[in-house]
Amino acid sequence: MREFRKVKVDLGDKSYHVHIGENIVDLLPEIISPFVTRKKIFLVSDEAVGSTILPRVRKILEDSGFELSVILVPSGEKSKNFEQLQILLSELLDNNIERRDIVIALGGGVIGDLVGFASSILYRGINFIQIPTTLLAQVDSSIGGKTAINVKQGKNLVGSFHQPKIVVADVNFLSTLSLREVKAGFAEVIKYAVLGDRSFFDWLSENSKKLLKLNTESLIHAIETSCKMKAKIVKEDEYEQGKRVLLNLGHTFGHAFEKSVNTNGEGQSILHGEAIGIGICLAAKLSEDFEESNIEDSIAIEKLVADFGLPTNILDISKNLKISEVIKFMKHDKKRSDDKNTLILLKGIGEAFIHNDVKDKDLARFLNNQGLKK
Repeated sequence: MREFRKVKVDLGDKSYHVHIGENIVDLLPEIISPFVTRKKIFLVSDEAVGSTILPRVRKILEDSGFELSVILVPSGEKSKNFEQLQILLSELLDNNIERRDIVIALGGGVIGDLVGFASSILYRGINFIQIPTTLLAQVDSSIGGKTAINVKQGKNLVGSFHQPKIVVADVNFLSTLSLREVKAGFAEVIKYAVLGDRSFFDWLSENSKKLLKLNTESLIHAIETSCKMKAKIVKEDEYEQGKRVLLNLGHTFGHAFEKSVNTNGEGQSILHGEAIGIGICLAAKLSEDFEESNIEDSIAIEKLVADFGLPTNILDISKNLKISEVIKFMKHDKKRSDDKNTLILLKGIGEAFIHNDVKDKDLARFLNNQGLKK
C-alpha cells in the first residue's frame, strides 16, 4: 500500500483521521469502505472541480463497484447561502438518500462548509467525508467540524459543529489551482506558525519558494504540521469555548475585509486567504500598538506573508474602504461580547493570546493610522 501520513483528530467516539499524501485518492475505496453502509454514495462538488478532479474520483469509485449520485453546485462563496442549502437538501432527498448513507464533500472550503452543514441537519444528522481540493481546505476548514453558511450580515454566522468521518487530503489536487489560489491557501499555513510555532515559522521562511512551486515533500510537511496543530487545539476545545478561538488569528479583520471589498460594487474582489494574510499583519501591528509585541516581529510576519505573494495591506486591494464599513461588519463577529471586540493578538511570533476588550473607537483609530478612510 502507498505510504501516506495520518493525523488523528482525537475526539473520543467522534475521532477521525486526516490522510495526507501524494495520489492517495487512488486508495479512496479502501479508505472510505469502513464508513460506507451500502454501495451507493452521494458526492457533492462544485462546477470547477467537476471538470478537473471529479472525473478521476468518480472513475476510481465506480471501478470499485460504488454507485455514485453526483450533485454539482455553482462555484464560489455565493453558494454558501440558505437558497443553495435548500437546493442541496432537496436534491439529496430526491435522490433517495437514507439516514445511514454517507455524503462526500469534494471541493474547497465552500463545498466542505455547505455539505457539512447540510449533513448536520438532514435527518438530524448523517455522516459525511471531506475530500478537500484546495490548500486552504486541506490545512484548515476540512478539519474540526465547523460548518456554516453566510448571511447578509457576515460570513459563517449560521452553522453547526458536525465532525466528518474522515478527511482525505491529496496534495496532487493542488496542481489544478491557479497560482493566486495556491498563494491564498498559504495564509492559513502561516497562521498556524504565527499563533503557535516559531520553528515552523522559520521553516516556512526558508522553504517559501519550494512550497510555492508545490514541492511534494515540502507540501506534505506543511500540511501535516498545520493539521497536527489544529487537531491538538480542537481536541482541547471542540466547541470553541476557549483556546480554539486562537485559530481565528487574522480572521476578525479578514472577514470584515472580505465582506466590505466583495460587496462594495467597485468590481474588486479579494480571496479569503488574501484577506486573512492582511488580517494577520494587522493583528501583529495592533499587538505592537497595544505594546504586547515588538516591531521586529511585525516586520518578520509581514515579510513572510509577502514572501508567499500575498498582499500585506488592505490598501493593496482597495483604497476606498471606509472605517465605518469595516467596523460595521466586525460588529457581527461571533466573538464579540458586550459591544466589545475579541481579537487574537500576539506576545510575539508563536505566542498568540485572546484579547477580549478591544473597543470600536480603538479599532477606528488604529485603522485610520493604517490609511483607511473615515
